[in-house]
Amino acid sequence: MTTDVRIAQAIGTIGCAAAAGGMATLSIISIPNLALPPRHPSNKTLTQDTTPGTAAAHITHQWLDLYDRGKKIFPGLAGAASLANLYAMWSLRDSPAPAPAIVGSSWSGIYAVAVVVTMSIAPYTFLVMGKTNGRLRNHAVRGDGIESEGTEGMVVGAKEEAKWGKEDEEIPALLKKWAKLNLIRAVFPLVGAGVGFYAAVNSWVLP
Repeated sequence: MTTDVRIAQAIGTIGCAAAAGGMATLSIISIPNLALPPRHPSNKTLTQDTTPGTAAAHITHQWLDLYDRGKKIFPGLAGAASLANLYAMWSLRDSPAPAPAIVGSSWSGIYAVAVVVTMSIAPYTFLVMGKTNGRLRNHAVRGDGIESEGTEGMVVGAKEEAKWGKEDEEIPALLKKWAKLNLIRAVFPLVGAGVGFYAAVNSWVLP
């Protein structure tokens, strides 16, 4: 096997694994830390009812920054990994596939699984996470218009204040839901990495 194919396989596998790990880190480490109470004893488990130590508006601004940074990194990383897998698929199109193969008896089927599963993060984000993303984003930017107009000192009406208070109370649960959905999303590139690794290992015997 030529060096360029090996490099493509490495990029495809490592890229998918890096995307999966980075996305999972947001759910496992970053989001739980946003909702920490003022003091958290190490022997006490956080629950959905735990009161965060900072204002909900600030928490969602932090979430929005994490989300925007992730949106700039992870789709591109998954896309680059998928392009590398497509190159490996094209280069191995005339080579015999391992038996038993994951899909059919061709490299095209194997790498197609890796690419499709990895890039499924895009429709999953839109279809499954869209509503939760929208609610968190709207909360994060709900006061931006007032600030931009220089009217942040205006008194908010009782009805609006009650509405905002209710939205604030929903933020910890929304963040917890987002963390779960995002962790599921991280599984897609992880599966892509596993399929890519399987293909790479089984293709090492090729001339």
